[in-house]
Amino acid sequence: MPLKKRCDGVYLRKLPGFRKAFPFLMPTRTESVIYYPQRVRLRETMAWLEKFNAGRERKISIFYVVLAAGVRTLAMRPDANRFVSGRRIYQRRSIDLSFIVKRELTDEATETNAKLSFDPRSTIEDVAGRVSAAIKTVKKSDTTDDEKLTDLLTRIPRHMTRFVVWIMRTLDYFGSLPASFVRGDAFFSSAYLANLGGIGLEPVFHHMFEFGNTPFFIVIGKPKKVPIVNEAGGIEAQEVMDMNISLDERITDGVNYAKTIGLLTDLIEHPAKLETPPDNVPDPYEFA
Repeated sequence: MPLKKRCDGVYLRKLPGFRKAFPFLMPTRTESVIYYPQRVRLRETMAWLEKFNAGRERKISIFYVVLAAGVRTLAMRPDANRFVSGRRIYQRRSIDLSFIVKRELTDEATETNAKLSFDPRSTIEDVAGRVSAAIKTVKKSDTTDDEKLTDLLTRIPRHMTRFVVWIMRTLDYFGSLPASFVRGDAFFSSAYLANLGGIGLEPVFHHMFEFGNTPFFIVIGKPKKVPIVNEAGGIEAQEVMDMNISLDERITDGVNYAKTIGLLTDLIEHPAKLETPPDNVPDPYEFA
């Protein structure tokens, strides 16, 4: 019988039976994925960024705004900060965001994962400081724990690699993976974000990893100008950014997802709201 205790989550016993049955009806993230495109208007965002970056030695990009908006959204909509493991639905114990860091913008430069935990009351200043420090550390390092582990696993014979991965999946199913491993692995996170706009590309829909328990993959594209119908009914060129979201529909219902994506979009479009901590953070363990 699967264990209900996990280092990264609290089992939600009080969920309706209909919701708890979903992981049995749809055992994998691949068959549970929903693809959702979202367009974000950037007029206020870009003006705010220009003001925020004025006089700062280390300037932030729109990706930092997306990260900060993600932290705030997960704090205010804790029903989205859940995951499925061992065919049970858990409330995540922390807000964890993962993203790719490329050491240099060259073909030869390596890339690695970064995973950071955030306080639910974090402001954009808090998020920017933590992310900047983490990126600086990664770019200075020759290798990370993730890279060391994958290098080791790919050096041994294939049948041994398969056996080790099977052991990890089995331990994860029973909630028995070591906490140190879960804390360091980017695929055990609230959301995984990819910034294709940073290299001038449009967003793609990211696949869902069966390894780990990340229920959100968010890919943002490059800012661009498109014709928009304004409030007066006229056509004008406005700067927008497309954002493609892949999500696991088992953790909450469509109404909650719509409100979650709506809040995320609103915070990206109005980043001044992220300058101060939230007034009241909801109890994430209502259904525990």
